[in-house]
Parts: sequence; structure tokens; C-alpha cells
Amino acid sequence: MNIKRLLKLQLGEAVSVFNDPFTYVGQAKVQLDSGHTLRWLYDDEEQLLSVDPKDDELILFEELEDELEPEDEIIVFQGKEYEFDYEDAGNVLETEGESDSEEDTRFLFSDYQAQGGEIIRLIENENTGETNVYMGRYVTEEDITEM
Repeated sequence: MNIKRLLKLQLGEAVSVFNDPFTYVGQAKVQLDSGHTLRWLYDDEEQLLSVDPKDDELILFEELEDELEPEDEIIVFQGKEYEFDYEDAGNVLETEGESDSEEDTRFLFSDYQAQGGEIIRLIENENTGETNVYMGRYVTEEDITEM
């Protein structure tokens, strides 16, 4: 499934990501300081699909309950080292349906990547000071199919 089709999902519609159901329940449109606009698509199972239409990048994240802190730009989680890879910040421009975000919320986020390609993303809500931790992996358009 291509990104254009993915971004046209209707609330309640489900697709398969890595052969697991992803039921679209809402989204946030985030304008990054770097100029990119991301779409964060939420499902009903604490998952987040980060869509960067400009770079054709898809990352499926699952929220972790663990509180992780980087040490010397490295996070160690479950015996793996995740090295600092990228950081940015942005503001939520609009939301639809169920979303962990509200309009005008500002987020700071940092990505840490392991050798196998897995990503840990720390997302700090600058308005509340709350930080959420997500584990993610890259998704290709071939990994997403209609149900």
C-alpha cells in the first residue's frame, strides 16, 4: 500500500502492518522545525505509525512502559545499544479522531538506532514535560496491505 493511500484511511479502517492489524483511530499532523511535515497515525493498540511523505519514510512505533535515559548519547535496552541518530522538534498543526496529541502541542524528539535498524524514540511534550518512549522499526510500502 502506498503512502498516498495510507494517508486517505478513514477512521476505523484497518490495514495489516507486518501481518498484524493496525486499526486507524486518529492522527496528528506535526510540522517540524526542519521543515518536514509528519503524520502520526494512531491505532487502537498503543501503536503509532510515523509517516514522512516527503522522504517516503514509514516507521511503526509501539509505546514502551520503560523510562529510558540516554547516557553519553547511547541507550542500552534489553541488552542492545542504541546510538543517538537524529533529533528534531515540532508543533502539532491539527488532529483527527483519537490522538495522543492536541493542536499547538510542541514536541521534542530524539531517535536512537541499533545496528539491526530498530529505533528508540524519546518524545517529550514540551507543554507538559512528559516524555514517552517508543520502540520502532522501518516499514516499507510492501509491509502494509489492505485487510
